[in-house]
Amino acid sequence: MSSERGQASVELVACAFVLVLVAVAGLTALSAVRARIEAERVADQAAVLIAERRPLPARLRDGADIRRDGAHVIVSVPLAVAVPGLPAEQTAVATVPG
Repeated sequence: MSSERGQASVELVACAFVLVLVAVAGLTALSAVRARIEAERVADQAAVLIAERRPLPARLRDGADIRRDGAHVIVSVPLAVAVPGLPAEQTAVATVPG
């Protein structure tokens, strides 16, 4: 009977480990998607504001690195959950209209 309990304990620990890995992978994926959407939103808004020759508000610059390269606006947003070996930010490019 004790070998069955031992086997069940090993299976429980292995299952818990797999669930933790899946949770971390899911959080990383959601963080990457959120950062990508944010980078695209900020890039689009910044491009329009630049075309209108208006200043970029602080709320737009918070948490984002905004650069201009000619007719393009390049925005980088860091991921909330960074994993070593994977990109730590998402980048989007928008074209300044006009």
